Amino acid sequence: MLYIISTPIGNLGDITLRAIETLEMVDILLCEDTRKTGILLKELKIKNNIKLVSFYDEVERQKIPQVIEWLKEGLEVGLVTNAGTPLLSDPGWLLVKKCQELGLKYTAIPGASAVINALILSGLPMQRFSFLGFLPKKDRERKKILEKYKMVEGVKVVYESPNRLEKLVGEIKETYGKEVQIRICREMTKKFEEVKNGMDGDVRGEVVVVFI
Repeated sequence: MLYIISTPIGNLGDITLRAIETLEMVDILLCEDTRKTGILLKELKIKNNIKLVSFYDEVERQKIPQVIEWLKEGLEVGLVTNAGTPLLSDPGWLLVKKCQELGLKYTAIPGASAVINALILSGLPMQRFSFLGFLPKKDRERKKILEKYKMVEGVKVVYESPNRLEKLVGEIKETYGKEVQIRICREMTKKFEEVKNGMDGDVRGEVVVVFI
C-alpha cells in the first residue's frame, strides 16, 4: 500500500501520531531529498531500517514502474516531501494516478500544510481560494498567470523565494491595483514566525504570499 505522509513545515511538534506510526512500519520511503528526510527520521527517533529512495520531479516518471512493482509485491511504501503535505508543488500525483489506474491501494496521512497555515494566519476571507504554487520565473509567463487569476473570486496563495519576493509583490500590485491586500507569511510554526502586511523591510526564510 502507498502512504502519502504529511510532515512538519518547521515545528517538529506538529508531526502526528499516525504519521509516526506509518513511518515506523513502511518498508520503503520515497523522499524529495533523502538527506533531509534522514535528518527528520533521526529527530523523531525512528530507527527501523527504512529504505530511502530519491523521488523528485525530474525522476518521478522513470521511478514509477519500480514503485508499482514494490506495491504489487505487497511492500508498504511511504511518500514524503521535504516539509508539509506531499503533491502540493511536489512530486507524487503521477504515482497516485497510476495507483488509481491499476487499482492499487493508497491513502493520505494528513498533517501540516503551508498553504492552509498561511490562509489561517492571513486574516483574509478564505471561503474560496486558489493555490498557484510557485509561479514561473519568466516575467511574461508569471504576469499571464496573475492576469488570469484576477478574474477568479477569492484569495490567491503563492509560494515564493525571498530573493524574488519584492518583484512579485510589485507585479501583484500592478495587476490587482493599489487596493490589493497582501500578506507575507514567513517561518511559519517556527520561533520567528511572522505575517507582514505587504512588503515591509527585509524578508528571509521560507515564504508564502496570500493576496486578494
